[in-house]
Amino acid sequence: MFEMLPPELKSLAVRARAKYAPRPFAGIKDAKAMSTGLGIATKGLDELDDWDEEKVKTYPFLWKNPITHNLHFMVHPCAVREIFVDPLPANVPKRETHLYPDGAHLTDLDGVRTLLYRMQRPAIAPRLVYPHDWNERDLMIFHNRGLMHSVVGLFREDDLRVFHQCNLAATDQPEGPNEEDRAGIYALMN
Repeated sequence: MFEMLPPELKSLAVRARAKYAPRPFAGIKDAKAMSTGLGIATKGLDELDDWDEEKVKTYPFLWKNPITHNLHFMVHPCAVREIFVDPLPANVPKRETHLYPDGAHLTDLDGVRTLLYRMQRPAIAPRLVYPHDWNERDLMIFHNRGLMHSVVGLFREDDLRVFHQCNLAATDQPEGPNEEDRAGIYALMN
């Protein structure tokens, strides 16, 4: 997903962090997903009464694979509430194509979702997507820090989907891009 972005969106991605809603899946339980699986079609993110600010997560847009050192665009569009964008470094000339060159704190939920959709939509072209044709007793396993995933599908009125999820909690936080990664992206814009 990251490699497909044009330079101006790569420049944004290396500087951006996503702040997720508290207990996001509880907050979107009654929301409807977009047909593409990339985000919420209805408002969603209901306010929750019982949550702790210390447990709210903010992660970089890009997560570095610890083996390959490749950067992966890993933002869950259904759960993001805010975006923080760091300013461009002083040694990077500002150009009209740079988005938020002075940094930004984006809090308008519609604007946050629109920006994420713009960044993620090209990567779900049909030739890039594996749509699994579910059968009883199927098991799907994927790398949660390197593969964007969503559940979409058509169901009849009487269909019931049962989804069991097993997570192995990580003991570390995802590593984002470092200064060398950022410098490489900024060089693409010159």
